[in-house]
Amino acid sequence: MSVRHLLTALCACFSLLLVLAAPAAASPITVNVRIEGAHETLFEGPLAVEPHGVHAGSDTEAGLRPCDGINALDPRNTIPAPTPTSTSADAMALIGETFDGKWYPGFDDYFITRWGPDREAEGKSWGILVNDTFTSVGGCQYQLDAGDEVLWVFNAFDGQPNLGLFPEDDTSGGWTLTATATLNQPFGVEVVAFEDGQEGAPSEHPGRGGSVAYAGADVSPVTTSAKGFERVETSDQATVPTDSAGKAQIVFTTPGWHRIKATVPGLGEEAAIRSNRLDVCVPEAGQSDCGALPAEDRVRVPPGSSGGELPAEPPASQSPESTGGGSASDPSGGHSSTQPTVPLPQPGQLRVSVPRLDRAQLKEGRLGVTWKVLDAGAGVARWTISSQTLGRKKAPYVRRASGTADTSASLRLPRGHAYRLRFTITDALGRGSSVTIGKVVVPGGGRG
Repeated sequence: MSVRHLLTALCACFSLLLVLAAPAAASPITVNVRIEGAHETLFEGPLAVEPHGVHAGSDTEAGLRPCDGINALDPRNTIPAPTPTSTSADAMALIGETFDGKWYPGFDDYFITRWGPDREAEGKSWGILVNDTFTSVGGCQYQLDAGDEVLWVFNAFDGQPNLGLFPEDDTSGGWTLTATATLNQPFGVEVVAFEDGQEGAPSEHPGRGGSVAYAGADVSPVTTSAKGFERVETSDQATVPTDSAGKAQIVFTTPGWHRIKATVPGLGEEAAIRSNRLDVCVPEAGQSDCGALPAEDRVRVPPGSSGGELPAEPPASQSPESTGGGSASDPSGGHSSTQPTVPLPQPGQLRVSVPRLDRAQLKEGRLGVTWKVLDAGAGVARWTISSQTLGRKKAPYVRRASGTADTSASLRLPRGHAYRLRFTITDALGRGSSVTIGKVVVPGGGRG
């Protein structure tokens, strides 16, 4: 068995408060999960996920195996986070399915042998991609960020093209969940293929970088079972092939929601990794929508997850991690002067507003951070602000400021880099919590 086969087998909505309670738990994040089985798509859609342990069906060890990225092989990971295996186990639990695998203590990881009904056989193994790239570490070791796209593929190492399906000329990047078409009018789509064998450090965000137009794919209707399994109906007369530019035109003759995917039929099995699903709304004449979104396009909360800090349906164009925290194109940070309020927690909890960023001196490499202690509880023992350099996958968090009684900090950040910022606070009873407070780009040519 090759090493590659072995290794690859909040929304902190800033209108909410960071509440420290015992035991401390990470806020849920939203990731997109897709599991492409032998003949059907077993799961597809956004999930609100948290870090937790997992347990394979045939594992005789009592209790949960660690699966949050904290292990001796990557000491830079110091804060638990959701991983591809834990989130996909959540997906299976949501639809009443399970998974199986063999635990390797030396890697602190499962080698996945089954998702749902599809077990590896005859050299056809499960493989994992994040943001359309094979990861170089296993599914319990790779820590996910909000907005990442997790893709498990049956028979992943057979050299098939990895397809993506988008509305025509869509350049937003990442899997598109929905689109709107006009009744009895052509609706344009395009199919791309991501480079086979691309392996290593996935990009920071999903995107279409490195993809090429794919000619000869079938864009077909999808039938969905009661459990949620999706089958691409390539024999349906509504199927259309893509041209040399990877594009095709579909005419929907009935109103309502229409579900499509792209694939390449083969002898006995498909000759490509199926594309993401696209749900197309075709309104009735004189109408502008199709009613409620399909359930699979909404953020779902797995069994046992708190999911408490996630909105039911975040705007599709808005990354949960960037909500209210500003961006390189929004120097103001989108700050509001209204202090958020929630029902008071039980006595003794330390309540702190999510920190705000002051980018006024960012050109000089300085960043201001302020927050408010809304309820001192047992008292603040320590706070820390750390930064992680973006563009360097698995880059460690570096402490930039710390203190006790202060409610503001001035950070010095090396120029010429983009950073993700994390705020951690601990009360006098040792109860702590962390939250990602935003991303910043420091202009200039300095080295960090």
